[in-house]
Amino acid sequence: MFKCSACILIISSCTIQIAKVQDTTASKFTLDGYVSFMESAMDMNLDGKKLLWESLLHNRLNMHYYPSGQWSFSLQIRNRLMVGDRFRLETGEVHKQSLESDMGVTDLSWNALSGRSYVLNSAVDRFWVKYASGRLEITAGRQRINWGQTNVWNPNDWFNNYSFFEVDYVERPGSDALRIQYFARALSGIEAAAKLDSAGDLTVAGLYKTNVRHYDMQFLSGILSSEDLALGFGWAGNLGQIGFKGEMTYLHPLKHMKDTSGLFFLSVSFDYTFSSSLMIQAEGYYNQLSRGGGNRNINEFYSRPLSVKDLSFTETNLFGQVSYPFTPLFTGSLAVLYFPEVSGYFLGPAFTFSLGNNLDLSLFIQHFSGKFHRTNNDPERQNFTMGFARIKFSF
Repeated sequence: MFKCSACILIISSCTIQIAKVQDTTASKFTLDGYVSFMESAMDMNLDGKKLLWESLLHNRLNMHYYPSGQWSFSLQIRNRLMVGDRFRLETGEVHKQSLESDMGVTDLSWNALSGRSYVLNSAVDRFWVKYASGRLEITAGRQRINWGQTNVWNPNDWFNNYSFFEVDYVERPGSDALRIQYFARALSGIEAAAKLDSAGDLTVAGLYKTNVRHYDMQFLSGILSSEDLALGFGWAGNLGQIGFKGEMTYLHPLKHMKDTSGLFFLSVSFDYTFSSSLMIQAEGYYNQLSRGGGNRNINEFYSRPLSVKDLSFTETNLFGQVSYPFTPLFTGSLAVLYFPEVSGYFLGPAFTFSLGNNLDLSLFIQHFSGKFHRTNNDPERQNFTMGFARIKFSF
């Protein structure tokens, strides 16, 4: 275990030195990334354990190569050494296997070393080649295709959705895909993308974006995971000084085109920044798929990969957040979510301190509570709380 930690630190140190000496404005090769250490405590009541501790040493490497003005390549890797109580539980092996499960066509995630209480995982989440000429861009390989507009729930993000509750993965997951973009004008263009996943399911879609009366609008259509006809619409603009964004998606099973079994998803968000730099955000999400019930376990929803169909475990979802820079070096925020169907809520205070150039300290707390139905159909309130302390150096 200690050898694994030392290896990551040595690799990080070498890459930092390379990044310092290279001239990124003139070099055809660039390298950046970060090294972070995060300590977490989880009150999740798993396998009878009340409090679980976990340590995470995380190193990310972002490599780009520009052989000419038209071609570019990227390889980006996550290295994570995790040590903690969860691996000692009966479900520990399942957790280790989930770390190396890759949703892409090619399995690019593996556990290099594993023990009773630790695992060292490496994963390639970006690996692409891009050709750009004039207004045309073509990107092939593992990449992020982000068509979402709102902050918490993104029903327009058909290719690689993510969880709002993830605190240590700002890059978000990617897809094994081919993407073609044509920028007709500064505020308009068309895109086409196709993704194949590990199950052999195909997602293929097109997007047209334009600007109407100072609103950025997008129109989407395609096939989602070889199962559903998908139609989508999104917008971003302002109501006076209030930011106003939204997105909606309609899914209809390809095998039942003649009936009315379609599903509708909608998110709408507002944000406003005061002259004092205090910012408030509000968002609502309607999830037709969760009508009449949801997950029986918060942990199940929290830990699994997300898709358009399971962005939430309740039909109605409400979100509010306030953030404020107390000083140029200290920022705080508080996020609150409400899930009416399960009488549930989420509280998430977060604080970030700048300790120096490219060095930050962050503190996060996440508390979930809700009433869920077990197999005997009796509702039971479930609670779990997690705390995270992270120090991060970027280079």
